[in-house]
Amino acid sequence: MIKKIIALVFMVLSSKVLALPTAKFTLLVVDEYGIPIQGANASLSFMKPKKIGWGGDTYYIEGKTDKKGFYSGAGATQRYTIYGADAKGYYGTSFDYKAFTGVSGVLGFRKWQPWNPTLKVVLKKIKNPIAMYAYSTNWIDIPKNNEFIGYDLVKHDWVSPYGKGVVKDFLFKITYSDNSDSKIRNFSLNFPNALDGIQPFLTKDNKGSALNSAHQAPENDYKSTLIQERVWKNGRSTSTYRRDDGTNYYFRVRCDNDKPDSCLYGKIYGNIEFGKNILRLQYYLNPSIGDTNIEFDPKQNLFKGFKRTLHSMSKP
Repeated sequence: MIKKIIALVFMVLSSKVLALPTAKFTLLVVDEYGIPIQGANASLSFMKPKKIGWGGDTYYIEGKTDKKGFYSGAGATQRYTIYGADAKGYYGTSFDYKAFTGVSGVLGFRKWQPWNPTLKVVLKKIKNPIAMYAYSTNWIDIPKNNEFIGYDLVKHDWVSPYGKGVVKDFLFKITYSDNSDSKIRNFSLNFPNALDGIQPFLTKDNKGSALNSAHQAPENDYKSTLIQERVWKNGRSTSTYRRDDGTNYYFRVRCDNDKPDSCLYGKIYGNIEFGKNILRLQYYLNPSIGDTNIEFDPKQNLFKGFKRTLHSMSKP
């Protein structure tokens, strides 16, 4: 009898030791002005090992926020968690959580630290989604290196004689040099008109929002040139350029002389990627002259039948 009891205790303790640590979070869901949103759909995504095979299975803890915008949830998980929220009239937002510092406790009472941090989730209001030219390229070949070549955003093609484009919205140029111990790729983006230009914006705090940009493009501070460089020395990258560093861009094109209200405005999600003789980008262009609205309606893509994606084309 004693042996059976000891064996049973051993089995229980073994299962407790192998159990995943528990994580707990409190979400604070607010709008862009910091006002709490009551009744928002809050969600915590936890990961546990698959019963068979490698990897993990995802499960969710979900609920509504209270009058002060709070929701708390807990679950056993591996070192991977996603949290977020959505609400009627707002764009949903989600984030990866990567701030676990360790585990406290013993046996089946282990807890991920920090325990129960409060995580703010900012939801942007759905205001006025519009039809736009929304295009996400696969890698496209540069027709000719060491020379500025025009790209038409409405035709999503190079201008003649390299493609079917008509208007030079962007002027792309890539130069490169390779030798025994280094590789260098230089990317330049210029514009044909005086008021045309580009400016970066970061999405570090709203990286998971379905609307990564502002609702309106800025009316000032556009630069006429964007230059990027990628460098490898002895097989290791020494570049400051990063594809996924949270950099995005606002731009304006087709400006007439000194009239900002004559421009077309748009945005680029993610950094422009480039290689030896290739590039790709995801852009959104408002076709209405002088309108700074860049809140894209995914149901109104002016490129009909477009299927290819680099990032999610469902993002406004």
